[in-house]
Amino acid sequence: MCIRDRAKINHFCNRIRDYYLKTTVEISAGIYEIRDRSKSLRIMCDRAHLAADSIKKNHMIQVAVYDDTHRKKLIQEQMIINELDDALKEKQFKAFFQPKYDMCTDRVIGAEALVRWEHPEKGLLPPGIFIPVLEKNGYIAKVDLYIYEETCIFLKKCMDEGIPLHPVSVNLSRVGFYNPNLFQTLCEIAERYQIPRKYLELEITETAYATDSEMIFSVVEKLRQGGFRILMDDFGSGYSSLNMLKEAPVNEIKLDMRFLSAADPYGRAEEILHMIITMGNHMKLSIIAEGVETEQQKVMLQGFGCNKAQGYFYARPMRKVEYTELLRKDKAEN
Repeated sequence: MCIRDRAKINHFCNRIRDYYLKTTVEISAGIYEIRDRSKSLRIMCDRAHLAADSIKKNHMIQVAVYDDTHRKKLIQEQMIINELDDALKEKQFKAFFQPKYDMCTDRVIGAEALVRWEHPEKGLLPPGIFIPVLEKNGYIAKVDLYIYEETCIFLKKCMDEGIPLHPVSVNLSRVGFYNPNLFQTLCEIAERYQIPRKYLELEITETAYATDSEMIFSVVEKLRQGGFRILMDDFGSGYSSLNMLKEAPVNEIKLDMRFLSAADPYGRAEEILHMIITMGNHMKLSIIAEGVETEQQKVMLQGFGCNKAQGYFYARPMRKVEYTELLRKDKAEN
């Protein structure tokens, strides 16, 4: 809705907060403050809608006032959507590899394949700019398969050149599981490049399991039975982590060290981390900590019984050629 002055905006907000119904109703509203009367009513309403859209999934905020960042964000999102098909055809999306390490030996034991967009005009785009857009419009499933195939191509090159072969994990989004041919497609790509499935790991976020869990569990179990290793990414980020640990068909859980940097008023974070690692070990689940950034975190994790890590303390995501050199160097030194 369009409001002409700040006093009316405040009055409107107060009326929303005070409004009472016996039935629970959640109201969200976008406000566009009219400062330029030359703009059409359609533009004013569109901008109010943009403000409202910005708080759709935030139940703590009922009212948003439009500012120009909403319009700029929409323009950026539309640019990304318009260029997606060409980006895939022209192979602008690149697979970067972030190594995983054995903390006992400090040797490389694998990597995670991460998508980066090398835009011909804007350079290397941070994933935070385009991944949310891909997830919103469902295009992320195509990009997941593209990175999966790029990973198979890389592993095939390693095999042909005698470079040490280590498992590489690829992220699969929730959207991809609605593809009835997902299992067949992943198997066909692996067979095309003659990659043993034990070298292909599939990462699925904990929150993905929580949505339509019965369907996702059945597909994941089929993938696991088919020889793929399954990793639960971002473990601990959801509200049903113990349920997921009990029910999900996974081989490995990934603990995000950002858990320690979140609010912890009672000093419980480290103890919870310790208990999760202990439970995983008792359940014969492999555990890797991601986001490890300091020697102190490494020592703490080892003390808790976790010996695999991924993070800036060891290495940042790198291009194929850099990761290849790292593997050659690791082989030469050991």
